[in-house]
Amino acid sequence: MNVEKKLKQRVLGSLVLCAALIVLVFASGVLDRQKTWTDMPYLMQRFDSGLSRDTAAYGVMNDGPGLNLPAGEYRIKWMIEGDGDNQLVITTENGVKAEPAKLAIPAGQSQGEAVFLLPAAAQGVDIAVSYDSGSYIRVDDMRLYSPMYRDHAFTFALLALAACLLYMLYLRGVLTPARRGRLILIGMAVLIASGPALKDTVCLGHDSAFHLVRLSNLADGLAHGQLPVRLGGFSYNGYGAITSVFYPDIFLYPFALLMNLGASVQYAANLYFIAVNIASAAAMYAAAKRMFREEWSAVCASILYTLSIYRVSDVFTRYAFGEMTAMVFLPLFMLGLYEVVLGEKKNWRMLGVSAACIYLSHMLSTLICLLTAVGVCALFIVKIVREGRLLALIKAAAAAGLLCAFQLVPFLHYSLQGIGAQELAKDPADFAIAPAQLFALGAGELSLDPRDTTLATFALEIGLPLIVAAGLALYIAATAEKREKEQGFPLLLTAAGCLFAFMATTLFPWGHVRILTRGLSDYLQFPWRFLMMTAVCFSLAGGWGLAKFARGHGEQMAAAALCVAALCALPTLTDEMRSADYIAFGETVSPHLAYTEYTIPGTQVAPTLARDVTAADGVQVTDYKKDSTTIIAQVRADADGEISLPVFGYDGYRATLDGEEIAWTLGENKRLTVSLAQGDSGELRVWFAGKPLWRAAEAVSLLTALGLAVMGIRRRIRVQ
Repeated sequence: MNVEKKLKQRVLGSLVLCAALIVLVFASGVLDRQKTWTDMPYLMQRFDSGLSRDTAAYGVMNDGPGLNLPAGEYRIKWMIEGDGDNQLVITTENGVKAEPAKLAIPAGQSQGEAVFLLPAAAQGVDIAVSYDSGSYIRVDDMRLYSPMYRDHAFTFALLALAACLLYMLYLRGVLTPARRGRLILIGMAVLIASGPALKDTVCLGHDSAFHLVRLSNLADGLAHGQLPVRLGGFSYNGYGAITSVFYPDIFLYPFALLMNLGASVQYAANLYFIAVNIASAAAMYAAAKRMFREEWSAVCASILYTLSIYRVSDVFTRYAFGEMTAMVFLPLFMLGLYEVVLGEKKNWRMLGVSAACIYLSHMLSTLICLLTAVGVCALFIVKIVREGRLLALIKAAAAAGLLCAFQLVPFLHYSLQGIGAQELAKDPADFAIAPAQLFALGAGELSLDPRDTTLATFALEIGLPLIVAAGLALYIAATAEKREKEQGFPLLLTAAGCLFAFMATTLFPWGHVRILTRGLSDYLQFPWRFLMMTAVCFSLAGGWGLAKFARGHGEQMAAAALCVAALCALPTLTDEMRSADYIAFGETVSPHLAYTEYTIPGTQVAPTLARDVTAADGVQVTDYKKDSTTIIAQVRADADGEISLPVFGYDGYRATLDGEEIAWTLGENKRLTVSLAQGDSGELRVWFAGKPLWRAAEAVSLLTALGLAVMGIRRRIRVQ
């Protein structure tokens, strides 16, 4: 048996073993787990072990604080003694009705167990004992059990697949000792940066509630057959939201799918943070290696970027899902821009694909990248024209636009209807930071002078490791007796990073910019967003500077960079790990959003707590069923009248009566309202169908992606 055949057998054997173990774990449910609420003073404030009540006055014994619970089947066990027939009553604050809503406690039965279903995410779930009859009642114990979650099973599967992949790379000789060492150093940076995600809770950071609702809304849309998702039925207490149209979430799909396969929202969110850290480290390594053709430059750049304070704060303080995702692709965007303008112009696909990925992550980051591209092209316009690079730039822009067509078309469709988040626009001058803030260390730990509001209360600084590393890049260039060609790009990156940092501060004339742009600059919201570009530029230049300064001792320099970067990032990471505000495992974020972003103008949030169907006199609604954004009911109109449904009437809904298309309008608080004429009756069906033009745009994006993939494969074959 030859060596190649043995190798194939080992690879196949590892794959089979891995698959068998994963199937066994999921099939047996051995790693499944659930939340048990046993702290009854929290769940039901007035219930203590041995509490007795001997009185003739009947009624509900408590109305304590409730829980925010996801949809699913729950089990409750109790130990309650009494000589009358009483019951447990399940209520919610947002109108979700438990099935059943009342559970019997028979007289003389001291303990019992029952199951109830929450058909949708419920806010403020309260379980109370209704003291209906008898001369006494004593509540000894009560426990609530959540649905089973497969978080640990998914972790096992991911670790098993990772181990299998590493083993196969080892067998193939790809993981040489040197590569293993570099992988360990970068892996340590990722592990340290992922610390706050290695727990069962999700901290409530600046934007965490909004983005967790986004994730849940996306999962709802996927669960009900939308692909791509446009309108989910989780947000606004089931009224639905088109957040996915205005806040691209294509990279959240795998994690929303995990939720639909049994993962908790906490697990999906934390896994996403870890994935973002891994991807950011890998992207920076790939970009730096391609730019500088040197391994330790790439390793140092990856470590600096992974633990850069702005990026870490983006993930765990701000919970800026969109911006943190865009930061995954920023190094590749800078690489693509470098190739098209200064390097190999045939590599325009890197620029086009990375720009598309940034747009599909975060629109504001896309705007910053566009400004960066315009500035670079203006700086090197002579070279671009002289060397015929303009066509490559046009190709990259066209590729990005076509790849994003499926997202752009519905975005423009709704924007033209006045839907958006105009209320979020802010004067950049009000949020610029003092230059001193750039050199702070752990801003969250500072005792701030309230008279100087330009010093932010969270980490908005460049960070000591990036400043020192970029400084070393300048040192290498300044002390060189002869200027080498390879030193030009690190110097340009350092200068660009300084410019972006300058734009984040009060020194930059944002007031004049606002006047010149007629307020369009307000959509940037916060000038300190430019620090993400500083982090990218300084990481690339700093990685090169550290490797050159090490003079052949790259591994020692990379280890030192890891230690210093970790020490500077750990105060912020530790604060987030110990945060007292969080969503516990088994619970969920409230579906009743307090915001009005991306809703029809004039929409109010408060009325969405009511999930009722209202019908005019003479109109009857029976057998009503709402499943996400789809509603089916039997209706009969004895007189002309309207039916108002608890969904927002976004353009794209369809309504039929016994299969015949009928018109609908916007009613009170933009609810979808159907008008019936006297004598109309039958099955009313309302669902979100989207627009035919969207399907065409989706086809264009798909064909573009396939075309780019084929071009890349052909080029790789030619190179080999």
